[in-house]
Amino acid sequence: MDGPGPRKVEFTGPRFAAAAAEQDFRRFRTALASDHDGPVPPSHPASFAVTLDAAIEESGLSLDRLRHHLAARGVTLSRSALSYWRRGRSQPERSASLEAVTHLEAVLSLSPGTLTSQLGPRAPRGRWLGRPADRVERRRLWPELRPFSAELKPPPDGQLAFWSIHDRVLVDDGGSERALRVHLVAEATMDGVDRLMTYHQSDHPLPGEPRYQGVRFARTGRVRVDRASGMTVGELHLDRVLAAGEVTAVEYEIVFPPGERIDHYHRRFTRPVPEYVCQVQFGLNVPRRVRAYEQRGLSGPRHPGAPLRIGTTHAVTFAARDVRPGLCGPRWEW
Repeated sequence: MDGPGPRKVEFTGPRFAAAAAEQDFRRFRTALASDHDGPVPPSHPASFAVTLDAAIEESGLSLDRLRHHLAARGVTLSRSALSYWRRGRSQPERSASLEAVTHLEAVLSLSPGTLTSQLGPRAPRGRWLGRPADRVERRRLWPELRPFSAELKPPPDGQLAFWSIHDRVLVDDGGSERALRVHLVAEATMDGVDRLMTYHQSDHPLPGEPRYQGVRFARTGRVRVDRASGMTVGELHLDRVLAAGEVTAVEYEIVFPPGERIDHYHRRFTRPVPEYVCQVQFGLNVPRRVRAYEQRGLSGPRHPGAPLRIGTTHAVTFAARDVRPGLCGPRWEW
């Protein structure tokens, strides 16, 4: 999902709890990070940064190559300034910077005004309290997504800020994942948000095609599956077009064919999320032990968390507040 997608779903260092965490949505204020441009006002959605980040990622250009193209147009822009802009840590304000943005639109093959129209009012000088919002590029957490992107054209990562995500994973008697039920609440960070993407990747090749069902407050669009890599990408069209600041809640379920036994489930986060809850419902056979864990990236070290107890209903609950980008979820031993 833009932002999230399961086990393969879409963290570092949340505070683990054994029950569902209360909703604690915080707006992330960004600090002054450039000596020549201003911070993003805390009341203004960082749609400029979201759009710029997505355009750079889609272009395939590194920041150094982007600077090279700008230099060919007579525009000098530091690498740090580009990095700060795309991360939402500062925004262009000075006349030279605003002119550079118009050239960025041309270099990135964007329509005139795509970026400049999202800058909003000039920010007051000074430093905003709070840390900059973290992020991980979508392609870092979903390297197998690239073949799907050309056809599905995923919307900019970050167009939705997730308030909470609740996963319920159903594991059958043989230890195979049979279904994933998701309930999420999200706020639009820009105008015109009309869809979200869901991503799921199994550890093993898929023996058959997963299917979507139980979609509420949205409708299923295109679904693409790569059985060899275990990748499933689904498009959900929202029941209305969201303006910046509007909130929606969506539910959906993915049903999987019987497969190999699994020993963990995680969600992959490209952006911070205030609350994440994952309940794993086991069948007749339950694991010997379950423990929370987290990773900064797919190849990063695994950091074990607190033990998790399985209840009399054969279910275990993993919950985290203030989840940062990376991976987190429960692991178990059979």
